[in-house]
Amino acid sequence: MDTFSKEDLMYEYAWSTYKKDDPRISGIPDTTEFNRKEGQEVLFIISSLTDHVAWGVEGFGSKVEKMIHDQLPEEIQNQEETIRWIKENWKNSSGEKLR
Repeated sequence: MDTFSKEDLMYEYAWSTYKKDDPRISGIPDTTEFNRKEGQEVLFIISSLTDHVAWGVEGFGSKVEKMIHDQLPEEIQNQEETIRWIKENWKNSSGEKLR
């Protein structure tokens, strides 16, 4: 299966250095704080969701990235909440910025 990579991202992000086993970018998404401005953390969320996708990863990943960047409510602060929000809002989101 294809993977969504740094080169596929559309927006600008900070790129901090994380250890491989850092919970912000490894393991199973949980209540670890999520920083939507960190590229590695955004890629981790996209990767966690694309593990279950049976169709084009690029289009799926791009939509997830747009949802995180443009629509994710500020009060959502951790990985679990972020993934739950994406799943709950997937069908109602075109990936366009909400006004």
